Amino acid sequence: MDETVDPDRAPWGGRTPYDRHGVWPERVDAYLEDGVDPASVERWVQTASILHSDGDAMDVAVRDGRLVGVRGRAVDRVNRGRLGPKDLFGWQANASADRLTRPLVREGGQLVECDWDTALERVVRRSRELLDERGPGSIGFYTSGQLFLEEYYTLAVLARAGIGTNRVVTSPAGTLTASRC
Repeated sequence: MDETVDPDRAPWGGRTPYDRHGVWPERVDAYLEDGVDPASVERWVQTASILHSDGDAMDVAVRDGRLVGVRGRAVDRVNRGRLGPKDLFGWQANASADRLTRPLVREGGQLVECDWDTALERVVRRSRELLDERGPGSIGFYTSGQLFLEEYYTLAVLARAGIGTNRVVTSPAGTLTASRC
């Protein structure tokens, strides 16, 4: 690993200058949990980022059956080993004690756990009520910039052709854009 990124001081890593007509130089960004020595990683699993739409190549560090870090892959033609803050630090949410693992529904003003069938049935029932009472404009979709092109297409087909709503909003790269809202 060429460079370890400091999440607090420099989440984008150091600058890597290059000649504008030259080849973009390799730089392998990496981040491991505190106390994890690179030599203690049992294996590196090749994957690609799903936190944004360009799918940066990366490797996931595994130790004791759990994810303990990530690193960029220098041979990737998209990122040449660089990873942004989402790739470097987003995986930590997987082990968070606050992470939801079951659906929550509101009962008597309180959120309570339920099974997936119950939660999805409530979504379907309420969606049908809104469509019957107020029409397709009562349903909207909000997404982030993390979808792949095929997923945006599928969403558009569901929203526009399936439901008939023009209310599709997405927030690519941190900016909010709207489609006929």
